[in-house]
Amino acid sequence: MATLKQLYTFLAVAETLQMSEAARRLYISQPTVSQTILELEREFGASFFERSPKFLRLTAKGALFREYARQVMDSYAQLDHAMQNAPPSRELRAGATITIGNTLLAEISASLKECHPDIRQRLYVENTQALEKRLLRNEIDIALIEGILLSDQIAKLPLADDALEVICSRQHPLFGKRKILVEELRNQEFILREQGSGTRNIFENYMRTAKIPIRVIGESTSSTAIIEMVIRNLGLGVLSRRCVQRYTSENLISACVIQGMPMSRSFYICYPVHHPVTSQMTDFIHAAQQAVQPLSLIPISEPTRPY
Repeated sequence: MATLKQLYTFLAVAETLQMSEAARRLYISQPTVSQTILELEREFGASFFERSPKFLRLTAKGALFREYARQVMDSYAQLDHAMQNAPPSRELRAGATITIGNTLLAEISASLKECHPDIRQRLYVENTQALEKRLLRNEIDIALIEGILLSDQIAKLPLADDALEVICSRQHPLFGKRKILVEELRNQEFILREQGSGTRNIFENYMRTAKIPIRVIGESTSSTAIIEMVIRNLGLGVLSRRCVQRYTSENLISACVIQGMPMSRSFYICYPVHHPVTSQMTDFIHAAQQAVQPLSLIPISEPTRPY
C-alpha cells in the first residue's frame, strides 16, 4: 500500500516532470526519488511516466494515479486540519457517596455522556468522609454527597430530599410497622454502613440524642449486602429510602420510620470553595438536576462562588 510520503514524492515528480527538481524541492537525493517512483509502479503494475534522457511525460495511468493521489493528499490535509482545530476533550472527576452511587449516579453519568460526549468522566464512589478528603486534596472536581461535612472549605448546593428508614426482615417483630417508637430499637442488633458513612453518622447522632445505645454486629460499604443480611434476619439495617424501595415493594423487607424522629436529610452537590466552576461541572449539575426531577427536589440555581 502506498504511503503518504510516496504519494507526496510522486506528485512532486508529476508536477515538475524532472526527478532532479522534485528531489531539490523535497530535500532528498535524486536516486531516492527514482527508487520511490519505481516502487509505486511495481506495486500498481503500471508505468506512470514515459522516460527519455531529456524529459518525463505522464502516461494515461500516471495521470489517473495523479488525480487519486491528489484526492488522498487533500483528504489527509482536511483530516489534519480538523484534528488540529478540534476542541479538546473536557475532563471531569466526579464523586458520589455509596447511597447516591447505588441510586442516581449511573443515570446522571449516562445522561451526561449522551448530551456531552466530549466530557471524559472519571467516577469515584466512596463514603462521605473519603469524598470530603478527595475534594480538599483537589483529587476530584465535584461530588454528590449526603451527610455531614466537617470542612467549611467546601461549597454545598442542595439537590434533593432524602430519608433514612429502619429495615427489618419478614421474621422480625417490627415487620409491617410503618412507624415505631425509638425505644423499640433498644437492645436491637444492627448491621450498618461503615464508619465515615453519612448514613451511619446521621443515625448515630439521632440515637445519641435519644440516649439509646446501638449494638452494631456488622458493617458494610455495600447497601445491597446490608439488605441481603437483613432479609436473612441477621439484624436491623438503616438505609436510604431510595436504596430499599425496590425490596419493600416486593415485600422482602419492611421499612419504618421512628415516630417523632424523622431521619431526613438532603443530597448536596459539593465542590471546593476555591475551585473554578468549569463548564463540565455545570453540565454535571444540570444532569444531576434532571435525574432527580421526578423525585422530591429542592430547586437550585447556577453555582456561584461562595463568599
